[in-house]
Order: sequence, then structure tokens, then C-alpha cells
Amino acid sequence: MSDRYLVIGLGRFGMAVAVALTDAGAEVIALDSDMNLVEAIKNRVAYAIQLDAADPQALRSVDAHSCKSVIVAIGENFEAAVLCVAALKEIGVGHVIARAISQRQARILNAVGASEVIEIEAEMGKTLGKRLISGTPATTAVVSAVAKR
Repeated sequence: MSDRYLVIGLGRFGMAVAVALTDAGAEVIALDSDMNLVEAIKNRVAYAIQLDAADPQALRSVDAHSCKSVIVAIGENFEAAVLCVAALKEIGVGHVIARAISQRQARILNAVGASEVIEIEAEMGKTLGKRLISGTPATTAVVSAVAKR
């Protein structure tokens, strides 16, 4: 399997993940239903596409199953995130990382098949606490937290 990733949801988190993966040399397909967000990233990733990521047929059209990992970075519409994870599992995607903003959301995303769930606020809170105690500069702590994932 190549270093090919699919990032679904191009808010601040999804955009940052897509750009970081691209900067590290990965091939990135970035998806969102909002064409303005697709336009904003199109020159930073291999492919930027507007589509409904809850539609299994649409996900097949971008060869989602051939990606090393799919990151569901949808933050504001939890129902869309759940439907997206379910659709990805339906078409046979092996590794799905999903974003959650609460423990309850994390449990639900795990229940529908997410391989890994990231609670961004909780993880960054832990990272900040560790950084403050250790005196590590903020940029080093953030890079270390991202590298561990």
C-alpha cells in the first residue's frame, strides 16, 4: 500500500492534516462538500474534490479503499461523520481515523467501525499540560504530538 491518504472534511483540522501529509511527501486526496474549501486547498494536495462522503459510490469513485488511511475530519456535523465512517467501512476501507469532540462521540464512531478516534481538544489539552510542566516550546510539543500518531 502506498503513502496515499484520503482526508474528508476540510475545516482547520482537516486542512492541517492534509497539508502536513503532503509536506511529508504523501499523496493526498482532500474531500469536502463545500466547494470553497476544496478551492482553498487544491494547489496544496494531489487531488481536491467536492463530493458527498456519506455516499459509498462516491467514495468508490476516488478509490478510498486503496488509501493507507482515511481521516474523517468532519467536525461540525456529527451525523455526517458517522455516515461517512459507515460508508467507508461498507466499501472495505481498512484503516479509518475519525475526529470526535466528546467521549460519547468517540464511542459511537468506534461502534460504527472507526479504527482510531481522535479527541482533538482532549489530546491538545494533555499536550499543553505536558509542555507547560516540561518547559518545552509549543512548536516542539505540537510536532511531537502529531508525529506520535
